Amino acid sequence: MNEANPFIATFETGRHYKVHKSYIYVAPIVAVAAVVFVTLLNGIQGLVELYFALQRGDISFNPFLVVGLIVLGLAVVTAAFTGMYALAWRNMSYVFDEREFSYYSGIITKRRVHVPYARVQSVNHRASIIQRLFGVCTVSIDSAGGSSNKAVRVPYLQLETAERLRAELFMRKAAVAAGLESTVAYMPQADIATAEGMRAYEDRMRAETDQAPVPPGQDGTMPTSWTCPQCGKSNAENFCGDCGAPRPARATPNMLDTAAAPLGDWRGIYGGTALFGEEPASYEFGLSNNELLLTTVSHDSPLTVALIVCFTFVLTLAFVMLAQDEVALAIATFTLPIVVGSTLLTWVFGLFAVMFSYGNFRARRRGSRIEVERGLLARSFSGIDIERVQSIEIRQSFIRRIIGYCELSLGRIDIASEKNKGNNDAKMNGKGLVIHPFVKLDRVDEIIDGLAPEFADRPRRVDCAPLPKPALRRAVLRRCIWYNWALWIVVAFGVCWAVIGTLVVSGGVHFANATAYAQYDRFMVGSLIVVIGVCAVITVARGVGAVLWARYSGYAWNRRYLLIYNDGLSTGQSIIPRQKIQAGVMRSNPFQRRLSLATLQAVTAAGTRATTARLVDVPADTCSDYLDWVKPRR
Repeated sequence: MNEANPFIATFETGRHYKVHKSYIYVAPIVAVAAVVFVTLLNGIQGLVELYFALQRGDISFNPFLVVGLIVLGLAVVTAAFTGMYALAWRNMSYVFDEREFSYYSGIITKRRVHVPYARVQSVNHRASIIQRLFGVCTVSIDSAGGSSNKAVRVPYLQLETAERLRAELFMRKAAVAAGLESTVAYMPQADIATAEGMRAYEDRMRAETDQAPVPPGQDGTMPTSWTCPQCGKSNAENFCGDCGAPRPARATPNMLDTAAAPLGDWRGIYGGTALFGEEPASYEFGLSNNELLLTTVSHDSPLTVALIVCFTFVLTLAFVMLAQDEVALAIATFTLPIVVGSTLLTWVFGLFAVMFSYGNFRARRRGSRIEVERGLLARSFSGIDIERVQSIEIRQSFIRRIIGYCELSLGRIDIASEKNKGNNDAKMNGKGLVIHPFVKLDRVDEIIDGLAPEFADRPRRVDCAPLPKPALRRAVLRRCIWYNWALWIVVAFGVCWAVIGTLVVSGGVHFANATAYAQYDRFMVGSLIVVIGVCAVITVARGVGAVLWARYSGYAWNRRYLLIYNDGLSTGQSIIPRQKIQAGVMRSNPFQRRLSLATLQAVTAAGTRATTARLVDVPADTCSDYLDWVKPRR
């Protein structure tokens, strides 16, 4: 880096840069595969009928002619997609201007999207399995403004170009912030698009690789004491007692990192050499074997499939018990192992998918940014500036609470791209940036202090003020009666049973014979017993959760941060900076006002829409103090 001018550009100002040519032949492969899959899925019934017609001899045709037509159709579709993507590639480019980044696209309707450097918040990239094979990725550039703005997506950039583009954007943002955007100097030696720049780049990478520091704790353990790399003082806490530097980075290898490291680090055909950030990571960690395994087995998707297994088993068993003839009994008995086996197989594949999605997980603090990388096959990189963090969320599901683990995430302002608007990615943004999917509670403070030392003076759970005694009674009534969906399902089931029984007695409903009526009566009685039993279990669980919530939930705030803790069978803890609270709200219904209680709310701009952290049944005078605390100060 030139000391006289620290703003050295690796992209020439005003020059149009193209995305990688693999966009022309890789993107059509994905599009054609999607078309073929949808066609087969929609025509599966017709294919089955065609197969049986062939077996019966109703129709006949030349198989070579059919295969030829299929190949010809695929060739025509592939050629059409290839031509369309080739035209799109010719009109696709990106430009670094003096004060903004511009992206050009469109075949018939031309489009230019620009982002001022001063508004760039994060630069992330994601690579599917096919993209990783070719070493390319899709870059998403987020700007300030929440869901009202859309992220700029630049597809099919080489990995080294994506990493260089991210560094360039933040460098130019710093230049604009300093008022020195006109002093940004382009050096051909730094541009790997030129032969001279590529030679200089390879020499620099070799030198940086030789000088790269090895983080301590390579076995995944953190020593009780550590030596500060800045001042040399020996410390036992998460921060140096002299200079305040955080505990240095560490690596936590797991079985995927060890056994499949070449696959996790592989950059594909066109990926190029990894770029090392000019600013080293001050803190870094991965997932240990236990954390990776627990993350896999407790993920929402495999657990949902496991519940489907149980439901399918119970439902099939009910049909077996209700079957009165040998044919129905044989069908139900034959179906049971097929349904359970196929669902279990789906669950196992889901476990492997989750494990691979968190393979080679890394979270680090680099300068003012927090970065998270994960994925063994498909790979994603997400970053967030510490000033953009809206809150720190610590969540525990029921199972995680039992074993003492939690999920740690950062609330952030997410921006939906035009192509991803409304899809699963947009829905996942509500969780924020997950910086650790399954961490032991006693490590939470260490991770927060390492990744976000700005939150060091946050209130802790032990500082929380408890809820008043009336909160317990209200919580039991609220969770066990008024908001107990299982209880109201029983009521609805009972009403339906009474209506049907009235119709049977009055002659509105007739049964073919006494056997049919006895079968109906047995089914209704058995169903009512099952529904009441399930309702009783759910009500008891909700009652236990209400007691835990009223006893251990609390709130606390100091000069800079608000802490809201909601206990129960699952727990949630939100740590929110005061300046990030968009609106402080105090709500109370007539029942709360009678007991001098209210609901405390903090509205932030996290997620693709405003999100709210709240605590019910807080003393009304405390909520008034909270509203005074939220007011802006000079």
